[in-house]
Amino acid sequence: MIWILEGLLFLSLLAACYCFVSWMDARGIREIRVYSEEFLATEENAVRCRALPDSESRKWADRVELSLYYSGIRSRFPFLSVKFWVLLQCFLALWVWILLGAVRGLLAAFAGALAVPAAFAVFISILRTVRFRRTQEHLLEVINLAEGFSATEEDPVSILLLCGAYIGGPIGQALQSAKRLRDRGMGSRRVLEEMKLLLEHPKWQEFIHNLNVCSMYNCDFVYVLQSSRKSTQRYLTFEREKQGVKRTARVEMVLIIILSAVMLKAMSNPMDISLTWLLWGSLPGKVCTVYLAVILLIFVWCLSGSGQRGAI
Repeated sequence: MIWILEGLLFLSLLAACYCFVSWMDARGIREIRVYSEEFLATEENAVRCRALPDSESRKWADRVELSLYYSGIRSRFPFLSVKFWVLLQCFLALWVWILLGAVRGLLAAFAGALAVPAAFAVFISILRTVRFRRTQEHLLEVINLAEGFSATEEDPVSILLLCGAYIGGPIGQALQSAKRLRDRGMGSRRVLEEMKLLLEHPKWQEFIHNLNVCSMYNCDFVYVLQSSRKSTQRYLTFEREKQGVKRTARVEMVLIIILSAVMLKAMSNPMDISLTWLLWGSLPGKVCTVYLAVILLIFVWCLSGSGQRGAI
């Protein structure tokens, strides 16, 4: 009888989660019309292409959609929408709640259910960061190759397809996707608009946008590629300097933590009191502990980039 009631509770909670996710305004990936700047009024010059949610959007569903897309999960599992992603987390959290509740009690069940969405968020954040860094590794290489091939090709998509045989990582995958789009008969503007959405890196999107504009107005590809190369080199130099500052900050924080632990141990031994009581046994100790914890959290948050990937 208890198992039947738990099953009914499980199904009702899952249905409630489904209704909640359906109620949310999750626009996701949609199609829009992109017009040439010269021919805003002519319908025949419009190109239908996909559009992602705004990266500056404050809507939770939009941020989840961008994380799923730019982490590479959506390319591997196209059916994995925001709704399915949230329902999967709710499903696992409810199962963890039931299992831990039967074995460890209510408090452990509550902690386990909260740990499931946190683990999902960490997992997708790691995938997104790794994909961003791998894109950055091959970014300057593809621009240099495109600059070399621009002497023999006039179409930007053809130039990028020639580079695809020599580039790996997410950029290589994006170039392979461009080849499939070209084989399906799509025009250069449509292919470039699709390629711009494939990768999150701002310099990649700027590079593809410049090629698209250059193709639209029949500009000189060599000048555009040289400008993109110089801009990317400045960006990568800034990133290396920023990573050096972060490494120094990490080392200094580790040294501060070690020094604080040694000082606390030295204070607890002569006074014959435990380290636990020294940290949490008195009001001054609690205030100092909370203060140090807040400093550590702010430090970790600042080093993580505060959610702004690729900002310069």
